[in-house]
Amino acid sequence: MIRKVMFATALIGLMLAVSSCGSKTTAPAGPSTATSPASTTSTSSTASPRADVTVTGKWELVGKEGEWKGTVDMVGMDGFIWSVESDGSLFKTDPATGNFTQVGEKGSFQRLKLIEGMDHILWSVEGDTLYKSDPATGKWERSGEGGGWSRTIDMVGLNGVLYSVEPDGSLWKTEKNGTDTLIDKGSFKGVTHLTEMGGKLWTVEEGTLYQTDPTTLKWSQVGKEGDFANVSAMEGAGTFIWMVDKAGVLYKVDKDGTKTKLGDDYGQTTILTTLNGKLWTVEGGSLYKTN
Repeated sequence: MIRKVMFATALIGLMLAVSSCGSKTTAPAGPSTATSPASTTSTSSTASPRADVTVTGKWELVGKEGEWKGTVDMVGMDGFIWSVESDGSLFKTDPATGNFTQVGEKGSFQRLKLIEGMDHILWSVEGDTLYKSDPATGKWERSGEGGGWSRTIDMVGLNGVLYSVEPDGSLWKTEKNGTDTLIDKGSFKGVTHLTEMGGKLWTVEEGTLYQTDPTTLKWSQVGKEGDFANVSAMEGAGTFIWMVDKAGVLYKVDKDGTKTKLGDDYGQTTILTTLNGKLWTVEGGSLYKTN
Protein backbone atom coordinates (compact mmCIF):
# COMPACT_ATOMS: atom_id res chain seq x y z
CA MET A 1 0.00 0.00 0.00
CA ILE A 2 1.65 3.17 -1.22
CA ARG A 3 0.23 5.38 1.52
CA LYS A 4 2.87 4.19 3.97
CA VAL A 5 5.61 5.17 1.54
CA MET A 6 4.00 8.54 0.89
CA PHE A 7 3.20 9.44 4.49
CA ALA A 8 6.13 11.84 4.84
CA THR A 9 5.39 13.30 1.42
CA ALA A 10 1.77 13.86 2.42
CA LEU A 11 2.95 16.02 5.29
CA ILE A 12 4.89 18.22 2.87
CA GLY A 13 2.16 18.60 0.28
CA LEU A 14 -0.06 16.94 -2.28
CA MET A 15 0.58 16.99 -5.99
CA LEU A 16 -2.03 18.84 -7.98
CA ALA A 17 -2.61 18.87 -11.68
CA VAL A 18 -5.40 19.72 -14.03
CA SER A 19 -6.33 17.69 -17.02
CA SER A 20 -9.30 16.88 -19.10
CA CYS A 21 -11.09 13.60 -19.40
CA GLY A 22 -14.56 12.75 -19.46
CA SER A 23 -19.42 11.60 -25.31
CA LYS A 24 -21.77 9.17 -26.43
CA THR A 25 -21.23 7.27 -29.63
CA THR A 26 -24.22 6.22 -31.61
CA ALA A 27 -25.66 3.27 -29.84
CA PRO A 28 -26.71 -0.03 -31.29
CA ALA A 29 -29.69 -2.09 -30.41
CA GLY A 30 -31.00 -3.21 -27.15
CA PRO A 31 -32.73 -5.08 -24.30
CA SER A 32 -35.04 -7.94 -23.93
CA THR A 33 -38.63 -6.89 -23.86
CA ALA A 34 -39.54 -8.95 -20.85
CA THR A 35 -36.45 -8.46 -18.78
CA SER A 36 -34.91 -5.45 -17.27
CA PRO A 37 -31.62 -5.62 -16.63
CA ALA A 38 -24.71 -10.34 -18.10
CA SER A 39 -23.09 -10.02 -15.00
CA THR A 40 -19.98 -8.31 -13.83
CA THR A 41 -19.03 -7.51 -10.29
CA SER A 42 -19.61 -3.81 -9.86
CA THR A 43 -20.74 -1.20 -7.48
CA SER A 44 -22.82 1.91 -7.72
CA SER A 45 -24.16 4.60 -5.43
CA THR A 46 -27.37 6.48 -4.95
CA ALA A 47 -27.35 10.18 -5.63
CA SER A 48 -29.82 11.32 -3.04
CA PRO A 49 -29.52 11.14 0.78
CA ARG A 50 -29.88 7.58 2.00
CA ALA A 51 -32.01 7.08 5.07
CA ASP A 52 -30.72 4.48 7.49
CA VAL A 53 -32.85 1.52 8.46
CA THR A 54 -32.56 -1.19 11.07
CA VAL A 55 -30.15 -3.60 9.46
CA THR A 56 -31.24 -7.20 9.91
CA GLY A 57 -29.81 -9.07 6.92
CA LYS A 58 -33.29 -10.25 5.90
CA TRP A 59 -33.80 -10.42 2.15
CA GLU A 60 -36.63 -10.97 -0.28
CA LEU A 61 -37.12 -11.46 -4.01
CA VAL A 62 -38.40 -8.44 -5.92
CA GLY A 63 -40.26 -9.04 -9.16
CA LYS A 64 -40.05 -12.37 -10.95
CA GLU A 65 -37.21 -14.84 -10.64
CA GLY A 66 -34.67 -14.66 -13.48
CA GLU A 67 -35.82 -11.30 -14.85
CA TRP A 68 -32.40 -9.68 -14.33
CA LYS A 69 -30.19 -12.17 -16.17
CA GLY A 70 -29.10 -9.54 -18.68
CA THR A 71 -28.16 -6.79 -16.21
CA VAL A 72 -24.62 -5.41 -16.36
CA ASP A 73 -24.96 -2.62 -13.78
CA MET A 74 -27.52 -0.64 -11.79
CA VAL A 75 -27.82 2.36 -9.51
CA GLY A 76 -30.47 3.63 -7.12
CA MET A 77 -31.56 7.26 -7.57
CA ASP A 78 -34.65 9.40 -7.01
CA GLY A 79 -36.71 6.49 -5.68
CA PHE A 80 -36.06 4.12 -8.58
CA ILE A 81 -33.49 1.56 -9.68
CA TRP A 82 -31.86 2.41 -13.00
CA SER A 83 -30.29 -0.56 -14.75
CA VAL A 84 -28.49 -1.27 -18.00
CA GLU A 85 -28.67 -4.55 -19.90
CA SER A 86 -25.93 -6.24 -21.86
CA ASP A 87 -27.36 -4.81 -25.09
CA GLY A 88 -26.97 -1.30 -23.66
CA SER A 89 -30.61 -0.46 -22.94
CA LEU A 90 -31.61 1.54 -19.87
CA PHE A 91 -34.51 0.50 -17.61
CA LYS A 92 -36.29 2.15 -14.71
CA THR A 93 -37.61 -0.18 -11.99
CA ASP A 94 -40.16 0.55 -9.28
CA PRO A 95 -38.62 -0.93 -6.10
CA ALA A 96 -42.03 -1.52 -4.54
CA THR A 97 -43.29 -3.82 -7.29
CA GLY A 98 -40.30 -4.76 -9.44
CA ASN A 99 -42.11 -3.43 -12.51
CA PHE A 100 -39.78 -1.90 -15.07
CA THR A 101 -39.91 0.23 -18.20
CA GLN A 102 -37.34 1.03 -20.86
CA VAL A 103 -36.04 4.60 -20.88
CA GLY A 104 -34.59 6.33 -23.94
CA GLU A 105 -33.35 4.67 -27.09
CA LYS A 106 -32.67 0.96 -27.18
CA GLY A 107 -28.97 0.20 -26.81
CA SER A 108 -27.83 3.71 -25.82
CA PHE A 109 -25.43 2.43 -23.13
CA GLN A 110 -23.89 -0.48 -25.02
CA ARG A 111 -20.27 0.25 -24.08
CA LEU A 112 -21.07 0.82 -20.40
CA LYS A 113 -18.25 0.25 -17.88
CA LEU A 114 -19.52 2.21 -14.84
CA ILE A 115 -22.70 4.04 -13.87
CA GLU A 116 -23.40 6.46 -11.02
CA GLY A 117 -26.38 8.55 -9.99
CA MET A 118 -25.83 12.11 -8.80
CA ASP A 119 -28.13 15.13 -8.59
CA HIS A 120 -30.89 13.53 -10.68
CA ILE A 121 -28.48 12.72 -13.51
CA LEU A 122 -27.00 9.36 -14.53
CA TRP A 123 -23.25 9.52 -15.10
CA SER A 124 -21.71 6.72 -17.13
CA VAL A 125 -18.30 5.69 -18.37
CA GLU A 126 -18.61 4.18 -21.81
CA GLY A 127 -15.44 3.19 -23.58
CA ASP A 128 -13.02 5.98 -22.67
CA THR A 129 -15.57 8.76 -22.22
CA LEU A 130 -17.85 10.11 -19.49
CA TYR A 131 -21.49 10.89 -20.33
CA LYS A 132 -24.35 12.41 -18.44
CA SER A 133 -27.94 11.35 -19.12
CA ASP A 134 -31.26 12.77 -18.01
CA PRO A 135 -33.25 9.68 -16.95
CA ALA A 136 -36.51 11.59 -17.23
CA THR A 137 -36.07 11.96 -20.97
CA GLY A 138 -33.35 9.47 -21.87
CA LYS A 139 -31.33 12.28 -23.47
CA TRP A 140 -27.56 12.17 -23.02
CA GLU A 141 -24.51 14.29 -23.73
CA ARG A 142 -20.78 13.97 -23.47
CA SER A 143 -19.18 15.36 -20.33
CA GLY A 144 -16.12 17.50 -20.96
CA GLU A 145 -13.93 17.06 -24.01
CA GLY A 146 -14.28 13.29 -24.19
CA GLY A 147 -11.70 10.55 -23.69
CA GLY A 148 -9.45 9.92 -20.72
CA TRP A 149 -11.69 7.50 -18.81
CA SER A 150 -10.48 4.15 -20.16
CA ARG A 151 -8.41 3.43 -17.03
CA THR A 152 -11.05 4.33 -14.45
CA ILE A 153 -11.45 1.60 -11.83
CA ASP A 154 -14.39 3.02 -9.91
CA MET A 155 -16.25 6.29 -9.33
CA VAL A 156 -18.68 7.73 -6.80
CA GLY A 157 -20.72 10.91 -6.46
CA LEU A 158 -20.33 13.04 -3.30
CA ASN A 159 -21.62 16.57 -2.66
CA GLY A 160 -22.19 17.28 -6.35
CA VAL A 161 -18.77 16.07 -7.45
CA LEU A 162 -17.74 12.82 -9.14
CA TYR A 163 -14.62 11.20 -7.68
CA SER A 164 -12.79 8.51 -9.62
CA VAL A 165 -9.67 6.40 -9.17
CA GLU A 166 -7.17 4.91 -11.64
CA PRO A 167 -4.66 2.02 -11.42
CA ASP A 168 -1.67 4.31 -10.86
CA GLY A 169 -3.30 5.49 -7.64
CA SER A 170 -4.57 8.79 -9.00
CA LEU A 171 -7.70 10.42 -7.58
CA TRP A 172 -9.70 12.70 -9.87
CA LYS A 173 -12.65 14.96 -9.27
CA THR A 174 -15.10 15.92 -12.00
CA GLU A 175 -17.44 18.88 -11.71
CA LYS A 176 -20.93 18.78 -13.19
CA ASN A 177 -19.77 21.11 -15.97
CA GLY A 178 -17.31 18.43 -17.10
CA THR A 179 -14.13 19.95 -15.66
CA ASP A 180 -11.73 17.22 -14.52
CA THR A 181 -9.02 17.84 -11.94
CA LEU A 182 -6.29 15.51 -10.76
CA ILE A 183 -6.26 16.06 -6.99
CA ASP A 184 -3.88 13.31 -5.92
CA LYS A 185 -1.32 11.41 -7.99
CA GLY A 186 -0.32 8.01 -6.63
CA SER A 187 -1.61 7.83 -3.05
CA PHE A 188 -4.40 5.42 -3.95
CA LYS A 189 -2.24 2.81 -5.68
CA GLY A 190 -3.61 -0.70 -5.23
CA VAL A 191 -7.20 0.55 -4.99
CA THR A 192 -9.89 -1.96 -5.94
CA HIS A 193 -13.07 -0.37 -4.55
CA LEU A 194 -14.36 3.16 -3.96
CA THR A 195 -17.54 4.35 -2.22
CA GLU A 196 -18.71 7.19 0.02
CA MET A 197 -20.07 7.21 3.53
CA GLY A 198 -20.52 9.99 6.05
CA GLY A 199 -19.09 12.64 3.74
CA LYS A 200 -15.83 10.72 3.25
CA LEU A 201 -14.38 8.65 0.45
CA TRP A 202 -13.79 5.01 1.44
CA THR A 203 -11.38 2.80 -0.45
CA VAL A 204 -10.02 -0.72 -0.24
CA GLU A 205 -6.35 -0.65 -1.20
CA GLU A 206 -4.33 -3.86 -1.24
CA GLY A 207 -6.85 -5.36 1.16
CA THR A 208 -6.87 -2.50 3.68
CA LEU A 209 -9.73 -0.05 4.29
CA TYR A 210 -9.09 3.71 4.29
CA GLN A 211 -11.19 6.83 4.67
CA THR A 212 -10.24 10.11 2.99
CA ASP A 213 -11.63 13.60 3.43
CA PRO A 214 -12.14 14.79 -0.17
CA THR A 215 -11.74 18.45 0.77
CA THR A 216 -8.41 18.15 2.60
CA LEU A 217 -7.22 14.77 1.31
CA LYS A 218 -6.36 13.75 4.87
CA TRP A 219 -6.71 10.00 5.22
CA SER A 220 -6.61 7.33 7.88
CA GLN A 221 -6.51 3.56 7.97
CA VAL A 222 -9.69 1.94 9.28
CA GLY A 223 -9.48 -1.48 10.90
CA LYS A 224 -6.55 -3.85 10.61
CA GLU A 225 -4.17 -4.03 7.69
CA GLY A 226 -5.32 -6.60 5.12
CA ASP A 227 -8.63 -7.14 6.90
CA PHE A 228 -10.62 -6.45 3.73
CA ALA A 229 -8.56 -8.45 1.23
CA ASN A 230 -11.48 -10.70 0.30
CA VAL A 231 -14.01 -7.95 -0.44
CA SER A 232 -15.65 -8.42 -3.84
CA ALA A 233 -18.07 -5.47 -3.69
CA MET A 234 -19.00 -2.66 -1.33
CA GLU A 235 -21.55 0.13 -1.13
CA GLY A 236 -21.88 3.05 1.29
CA ALA A 237 -25.24 3.52 3.00
CA GLY A 238 -25.26 6.68 5.14
CA THR A 239 -23.57 5.58 8.37
CA PHE A 240 -22.18 2.20 7.35
CA ILE A 241 -20.92 0.24 4.36
CA TRP A 242 -22.42 -2.93 2.96
CA MET A 243 -19.68 -5.38 1.93
CA VAL A 244 -19.81 -8.76 0.22
CA ASP A 245 -16.73 -10.97 0.31
CA LYS A 246 -15.56 -13.62 -2.14
CA ALA A 247 -17.15 -16.35 -0.04
CA GLY A 248 -20.58 -14.72 -0.42
CA VAL A 249 -20.76 -13.35 3.13
CA LEU A 250 -22.58 -10.03 3.63
CA TYR A 251 -21.23 -7.63 6.26
CA LYS A 252 -22.22 -4.29 7.70
CA VAL A 253 -19.05 -2.26 8.34
CA ASP A 254 -19.16 0.81 10.58
CA LYS A 255 -16.92 3.90 10.57
CA ASP A 256 -14.47 2.18 12.94
CA GLY A 257 -14.06 -0.81 10.64
CA THR A 258 -16.10 -3.16 12.81
CA LYS A 259 -17.65 -5.88 10.68
CA THR A 260 -21.03 -7.38 11.54
CA LYS A 261 -21.98 -10.52 9.64
CA LEU A 262 -25.50 -10.35 8.23
CA GLY A 263 -25.69 -13.40 5.98
CA ASP A 264 -23.65 -15.97 4.12
CA ASP A 265 -25.72 -16.69 1.02
CA TYR A 266 -24.57 -13.91 -1.31
CA GLY A 267 -22.16 -16.04 -3.36
CA GLN A 268 -24.00 -15.33 -6.60
CA THR A 269 -24.09 -11.54 -6.11
CA THR A 270 -22.84 -9.79 -9.22
CA ILE A 271 -24.18 -6.25 -8.80
CA LEU A 272 -25.31 -4.18 -5.85
CA THR A 273 -26.62 -0.71 -5.05
CA THR A 274 -28.49 1.07 -2.26
CA LEU A 275 -31.90 2.73 -2.30
CA ASN A 276 -34.25 3.78 0.50
CA GLY A 277 -31.85 2.46 3.14
CA LYS A 278 -31.89 -1.05 1.69
CA LEU A 279 -29.35 -3.08 -0.24
CA TRP A 280 -30.39 -4.21 -3.71
CA THR A 281 -28.53 -7.10 -5.31
CA VAL A 282 -28.65 -9.11 -8.51
CA GLU A 283 -28.01 -12.77 -7.74
CA GLY A 284 -28.48 -15.63 -10.15
CA GLY A 285 -30.38 -13.36 -12.54
CA SER A 286 -32.91 -12.18 -9.93
CA LEU A 287 -33.32 -8.93 -8.00
CA TYR A 288 -33.35 -9.01 -4.18
CA LYS A 289 -33.61 -6.40 -1.47
CA THR A 290 -32.00 -6.74 1.95
CA ASN A 291 -32.82 -4.82 5.12
